[in-house]
Amino acid sequence: MGFWLFVVISVGSIPLAGAMARERNRSSRRWFWIAALVGPLAPLLLLILGDAKRPAAAN
Repeated sequence: MGFWLFVVISVGSIPLAGAMARERNRSSRRWFWIAALVGPLAPLLLLILGDAKRPAAAN
């Protein structure tokens, strides 16, 4: 049962990481694949990294 719980959590973290990346102005496609590789660690990494720095506006 523990293995299947890990699988469900890992698969669930993929769309979560994509949504979190969009909210933080990061590439959702890149974070989608990162989550597919590292599972539930991807949303935690996004929490640690926070928002992406926006480029300075050109005057």
